[in-house]
Amino acid sequence: MISILFYLVQEIAKLNKVCKKSKLPFHISCITTNSSTIYNQLKGVVEMLGIIRVLTTDNQDVLLEHGKRMWDTHEVETVTKCIDDQPNGIYDSESEQLAIPKIVALAKELMQQEGIDAVTISCAADPGLEEVRRLTDFTVLGAGACGATAACLAGEHVAVIGITDKIPLNIEKELQDKFHSYTYSPALRKTTDLFSTDAQETLLALAQEAIAAGADVILFACTGFSTIKLKDYLVEHIAIPVIDLVEAQAMVYELVRREEKG
Repeated sequence: MISILFYLVQEIAKLNKVCKKSKLPFHISCITTNSSTIYNQLKGVVEMLGIIRVLTTDNQDVLLEHGKRMWDTHEVETVTKCIDDQPNGIYDSESEQLAIPKIVALAKELMQQEGIDAVTISCAADPGLEEVRRLTDFTVLGAGACGATAACLAGEHVAVIGITDKIPLNIEKELQDKFHSYTYSPALRKTTDLFSTDAQETLLALAQEAIAAGADVILFACTGFSTIKLKDYLVEHIAIPVIDLVEAQAMVYELVRREEKG
């Protein structure tokens, strides 16, 4: 136990420097994947959500940002891992097919990790979701499916905003007759485009057009919108519910836990 504590203290001290550099308060999502499990066990936490990121990164701020958002909004404890050898993530059908076996393997690894009682694939298109679900009765979530579930609970006419030219099929399927419309900006086609100075204003205009056409819920079809805190910006300007995919995963995870507990 002493050696574990010593290791954890070293890890916290090292990563606290990262948090200070990024001007973020220290919390559990600042700790690397391996030591976060130890941290949670020492706290007595026995329920954690395993997050699969579908891009490869060794930048801890980038890797852990979804877990941080889930903690900030729902206080969900998480462990995050990313697939290998895909620094640009998933951007077409070829890269998706390349990623699916990696996602399946990573899901198997997380499901065997002590304390993890559910796994989520944090990508709007839910790549590998059906493949993983066919292998196990373990709780496996996907960002797109969770977002659509939350949107259906929030309203009747769901407008979806993304960065691809077509709505992810999994989201459209989940929405069924509550699907209202899909839109995107030709100027915002990659996640890096979202960091442009006018990205939030451009996406706000799309949301306002959808509302004018009868939408009563806005659903994101890109987890990158969470990174730029688009929901926080939109709710200052519009009066209908806005569903963020990262937050939706935390919400559905909590609902599943409550249901399992009866």
